[in-house]
Amino acid sequence: MDFHRLKCFVAVMEAGSVSKAAVELHMTQPPLSLQIKKLEDELKVTLFERMGKRLVPTATAKLLFQRAKEIIASLGELSSELQESHKGLRGTVVLGCATAASLFIVPEVMKRLQAEAEHIVIHTREGQTSYVMNELRHQRVDVAIVRTVFQAEDLNIVTLFEEPLLLALPPRHPLLKKKRISIADLRDERFLLHTTTNGQGISNQIIELCHLNGFSPNVVHWGTETLPMLLMVQQGFGVAFAPESFRRLHSAALPSLVTMADPKFKTRLSLVTLKGRYQTAVTSRFIRTTSEVIKSMQGERRR
Repeated sequence: MDFHRLKCFVAVMEAGSVSKAAVELHMTQPPLSLQIKKLEDELKVTLFERMGKRLVPTATAKLLFQRAKEIIASLGELSSELQESHKGLRGTVVLGCATAASLFIVPEVMKRLQAEAEHIVIHTREGQTSYVMNELRHQRVDVAIVRTVFQAEDLNIVTLFEEPLLLALPPRHPLLKKKRISIADLRDERFLLHTTTNGQGISNQIIELCHLNGFSPNVVHWGTETLPMLLMVQQGFGVAFAPESFRRLHSAALPSLVTMADPKFKTRLSLVTLKGRYQTAVTSRFIRTTSEVIKSMQGERRR
């Protein structure tokens, strides 16, 4: 159905005559009458009956008038939505991420995005790096924020920020009285470590440092999420490690987090996208906003 003819028809119906509608549309009467005739031919219906000098709309015309107004309004909304989508003001971003990102980064990113455009939706999928990377490679995730360090030719990897890796100790642990704790002090401890299935993760760093200090860690638990392990530490099951970001979680249910003396005890979060994949405007906006949030967080740390 020709959209221009439909608008001409609606104008005639609203004005009550072809002559008045022609004035409103900045047209002469003959071309407008021709558009109405072509619409009737296209639809194979009669829209107006001539009674003397007047055109009287048929029952079919009245039905079309109602539907046409809905179509025109819908197309107008669609045009606005398409413009918003083109500008990254509307759409959905599917994010695959580590727990730390969903706790400390995503809420602030969503806050800023909602202030700019309320029609942006973030769909978050949390999990291990191997799971997130598989989702990204199968294009079920638009962008990923992960902690594991790795290199891959098919991925764009940008470090968001680096932070100290802290030691979590059970309540009343003797090492809490010590000013400087090194990896060597943990020789006789039970370790709760993160499972690593892809790349160089937190656990790989810890095990490597233990070996450099002459011992193998006694690992009693392998887990995928930091928070459950911290709760287990609080119950006295052993020691664990958490990024400094987790100090923001003020809870009596969580253990003390202590800075390690070993300078290599650092971890990082990286933003990952798939090379060669078309990036929507809303995904680009999400990435820009995430970078702005990270810069803001780093500024707060320096202060």
